[in-house]
Amino acid sequence: MREFTESTQRAAIERTYVETGLSYGAAAEAFERQVGRLEPDAAESLRARRAPWSEVEKEMDRMAGPSSLMIFEKIDQGAITSLSGKPMRCRFYLVGNPFIAEQILRIDLRGCLYVPFRVALYDEGGAAGAILSFDRPSSFLAALGRSELNEIGRLLDQKIDTAVRNVRNT
Repeated sequence: MREFTESTQRAAIERTYVETGLSYGAAAEAFERQVGRLEPDAAESLRARRAPWSEVEKEMDRMAGPSSLMIFEKIDQGAITSLSGKPMRCRFYLVGNPFIAEQILRIDLRGCLYVPFRVALYDEGGAAGAILSFDRPSSFLAALGRSELNEIGRLLDQKIDTAVRNVRNT
């Protein structure tokens, strides 16, 4: 019987919290406008047809928001947890860019753990309004220990920072 190895690494992940000053609904709408949305049917059609990369690139550019990012998935955690009797306004997004993901995965397939990356939106009812929170892409990519990913991580940082800044300026 073959033995398999297991290893554990520790990494410092940098998390950012941004007070939007907006209501939960307004912050959600503004964020979703900034990042666009992956259209599952269009993506499946590209995959099924084995579309050339140039066509994939054109379609992904069309779906991406002004930040060049897009939502892959949105999970409204508050919808079900609010059934406990206490209203909770929180949702979770998987956000990324397929072209940047391809670059990361070409360098290190372990990057599939990190892209698309997570962004949380929640509102605790304070004067700060809804909060956007995310782990900085540069910090989680650095955890892979591949210097080739540093510049890509900084690029993703810039893209999410731009999207969040534009939400705050809404």
